[in-house]
Amino acid sequence: MPQVESATASERPPPQDAWVVELRSLLPQWESLRDSSKVIIPISISRVNQFDAARLDVGHVERAASQSVLLDEGLLFQYEPELDAFLEFLIWRFSIWVDKPTPGNALMNLRYRDERAAPITGKEVRTGLEGPGLSVSQKIFYCISFVGGQYIWSRLQSFSAFRRWGDSEQRPLARRAWALMQNAEVLYRAASFFNLLLFLYGGRYKTIVERILKARLVYGSPNMNRAVSFEYMNRQLVWNEFSVSLGVSEIVHKYIGVGFWYN
Repeated sequence: MPQVESATASERPPPQDAWVVELRSLLPQWESLRDSSKVIIPISISRVNQFDAARLDVGHVERAASQSVLLDEGLLFQYEPELDAFLEFLIWRFSIWVDKPTPGNALMNLRYRDERAAPITGKEVRTGLEGPGLSVSQKIFYCISFVGGQYIWSRLQSFSAFRRWGDSEQRPLARRAWALMQNAEVLYRAASFFNLLLFLYGGRYKTIVERILKARLVYGSPNMNRAVSFEYMNRQLVWNEFSVSLGVSEIVHKYIGVGFWYN
């Protein structure tokens, strides 16, 4: 008889709200699984590539400025900040503004990505490098801070040095402006050093402007290596060593000859 009673008890239908109770018990697990899937895919961008790209961009500007043979040397030295700002503006106009990499970034297979709008999960995420380029506001602020900021600071330094603001004891306003410039430079260098430490640790935002804008450098193509040939760099280093050694030998020969003549 007890066996019959237990069998009939097990065959009884569950209560009507049993599925609600089961759903409530499984809902926290489902929420935890859904939240755990919303994780940004970790990607590692070479820090050396990012530094090399910045150095190559600086080298392009320096080479273009050095090839301005139509200008007189004195005139070129006088208007060097304007020339550098104009060349940097051209690079920005035909690269970042039109959603293309700069010459250095192109050689390093890098591009700027808006980290605020980078996809987290979904079918469109395959490598972790997906994401839109910079927005219009980011591009404009990049030009103002990078091109305009460097030009204004360079001109302000040259103007203050020419006017000798630091040695001006009869003009307290100029001396205060000079002290303010020095404090601003120290503060900027400290912030840059702190940003460098963060960049070496995390591999993001090598400059303060990139960190403020959330403009991150990622690979343009996941299956493409950087396009820099170290053979050319090695040849350039060899020729530089030859030129330095030849220059030193000529100087030594000149002074030895002069000394022998006077003796």
